[in-house]
Amino acid sequence: MTLRLPESLRRRQPDEMLGDLFREEAETERIATLVRLNKALAASLQRLQASARRFHEAEPEAADDARRRWHRRHAEAGEALWNVLIQREICGLRRHEAFLREFDVPRSVQLLMGPAATAIAPPDPQLPAHTAPTANDQTQRSA
Repeated sequence: MTLRLPESLRRRQPDEMLGDLFREEAETERIATLVRLNKALAASLQRLQASARRFHEAEPEAADDARRRWHRRHAEAGEALWNVLIQREICGLRRHEAFLREFDVPRSVQLLMGPAATAIAPPDPQLPAHTAPTANDQTQRSA
């Protein structure tokens, strides 16, 4: 059995101090990159919501153009989400459920992120819950 001094009491060699500096700098850069990617994701999700609103407000003759814009915005959001989740993994953040809820990432973006973002066409955007007719509203109208 060998005994050695605790890490905190050992003398630091200049090479070790330089290594610590590099590790700290790398960690700082990883976190800064994650912050930038989170901002890009938030902006992408806002553009996606705006595109969904325009899709539902579009006149019938402009529906195809609005749908193409929606698909492009959906692919951009999928790419942004892919980048963020990879960076989160690099930073050691392995659980993403709370993050996805906090950013209110649509399920279709979660399913069609990364390479799948452009491989499959996403479904048309759903009407926001507060504007969609409920089953109760439809029953009252038919009566």
